[in-house]
Amino acid sequence: MKEQRTLDPGPALAMLLLGDIPPGLFVLDALAKEADVEVLQTGTIHCGRYLILFGGEVGPVERAWRRALDTAGPQVLDEVLLPHAEKRLLPAIQAGAIRWPAPGDTLGVLQAATPPVLVRAVDAALKGTLVDLVELRVGDGIGGKAIASLWGETHDMVAAVDLARASFEKAGAQGASTALIPRADPAIREALGGASRFFREFRG
Repeated sequence: MKEQRTLDPGPALAMLLLGDIPPGLFVLDALAKEADVEVLQTGTIHCGRYLILFGGEVGPVERAWRRALDTAGPQVLDEVLLPHAEKRLLPAIQAGAIRWPAPGDTLGVLQAATPPVLVRAVDAALKGTLVDLVELRVGDGIGGKAIASLWGETHDMVAAVDLARASFEKAGAQGASTALIPRADPAIREALGGASRFFREFRG
């Protein structure tokens, strides 16, 4: 994906996943013309799909999101609109930053078949509990899937994973999975100190 903007665009975020690249660009043009929003990040991900992330004030983002859905029709594979997105989401998506070390001893891992459904679940988990977002990967290098690593105290992580599962179920997400690892071994801590890719340099 190509990073385009890094400034705080406003409280709202929206993400759209299109099944093919040409309609993805067509939808990007339509939503950008519809309202004053910040196109934050766009580009191709695995399986020939096109992912769009944009944000801004709630009203314009909602208008652009509706225009995108109307324009894309059946090409939309997944989407999410967060009128008041959790503030840690955007830096994690754009920079791929690893927030580590973090207090606690318990790891929670969330995976989904598509990025938007995972972003919605992570938003719910972060808003509802006192856990840290260690890493959030959307699409690149993992076959178009998305994965998030959360860290914190065990009781907080249990609640966070429950919230994520509820979000997956509400969205009817297929292929979503979670794991909770209390009192994580030092090997887990070492693994979280860097990116979760097996090869530190992406090889395709």
